[in-house]
Amino acid sequence: MPPLPPFRLRNLLQALGLPHVSPSESTLGVSPGSARAMPPEQAAGHLARITAWAQAASRAAAAADFAARLDGRQVAAELFEQFRASPEFGRDLSERLEPFLDADSLGELTLIDAGGEATVFFEPEHQRVIKFFAPPNEGRFGWVLTREPNGRWGIRGGSLVEALLRFGWFEACFISGLELDTIGGANDFLTLSQPFYVGRRPSEDELEDWMTSNGWEPWSPPTDQSTVASCTWRRDGFAATDVLTRNAILCESDGRIRAIDFIVTKL
Repeated sequence: MPPLPPFRLRNLLQALGLPHVSPSESTLGVSPGSARAMPPEQAAGHLARITAWAQAASRAAAAADFAARLDGRQVAAELFEQFRASPEFGRDLSERLEPFLDADSLGELTLIDAGGEATVFFEPEHQRVIKFFAPPNEGRFGWVLTREPNGRWGIRGGSLVEALLRFGWFEACFISGLELDTIGGANDFLTLSQPFYVGRRPSEDELEDWMTSNGWEPWSPPTDQSTVASCTWRRDGFAATDVLTRNAILCESDGRIRAIDFIVTKL
């Protein structure tokens, strides 16, 4: 295997050995029978490269190593409160974290948010957020936008390789400072690191003006999902969906909008 690139999302395609990604390679392991699905051995080869990349960069970690980074007592209390206040949400959150949680740990990461895709922690030393992705949550390792064999587009939970491609394409299109933080040594979880931006959500008009000024145009592909129908844009062979005000920040420091969580794919 040739030397691996630095451990950054902007070098992800190089790490996967995909310097030129064709449309047929833009979604890995889609629904069985799809003409766009990649052979299982090729997807497995990509996963092996990711694992080697993480090990070479000392970013492959066991669940116990991740648990040691958490302020386990604070996280355990939050899980209890979420479970009591919102049983369905709390159960989903606890199922995601309990296999990795050491309640006695006094690590630096504190729980600040959670949703259907990721659990989000704060890392005060570097003023960054750590986004934790792991099955069995519905979003798995991160939502991906795919075109099904019937030609209709939709969002579904992605495999580790699919999600990393999505995050790599997002960073290539929007440059948010997103980086790979850790990959589970058993390929059982993924964490990403992103700057902690202080600011507010932009208005819908502000976000639309910003997307347009950066060359994106609204696009409504054939779909059965309302988010894809109404919140999707395209530019230069890429599509971005879930383009909502909750997934962007208007920064206090410089008045600029920064995307933090769009779902991007290569067309």
